[in-house]
Amino acid sequence: MNLVGALFLLLALALAAYGVHVGHARWRHEAFLRSGRAVSVKGTCVNLRWTNGGLVASGISYVDKGGSRRLMWTQPHRTIPVPVGERVSVRYDPDGKTNPLVNGVAAGIGSYGLAAVCLVLSVVFLFNGIRQF
Repeated sequence: MNLVGALFLLLALALAAYGVHVGHARWRHEAFLRSGRAVSVKGTCVNLRWTNGGLVASGISYVDKGGSRRLMWTQPHRTIPVPVGERVSVRYDPDGKTNPLVNGVAAGIGSYGLAAVCLVLSVVFLFNGIRQF
């Protein structure tokens, strides 16, 4: 077995798995939004968190319909997504199957484009891996 071919095949499998994961997460999120199960509440930014790369995420606190206080984080951005103390609209899944949305944007949800790129790259690596054998 050729080591380079095996590495190409392994990379192809990893990219395909990641592409399927991202696409499924996006599909599940959109299905949730269409279902009408989203609960809308008001939240407040209570904290900021900086990443090692200099990006910043806002910590949004909200109270769910059961009366429990929840904290969720926005996607990290170059500028502060939501300043501390600012009120925002939060839509969340009471079943906890999807990420909450802050002002209509969900954290941690990729795009169909990213999923497609991963799948196309996995095919390229798969063919290169097969050619190595």
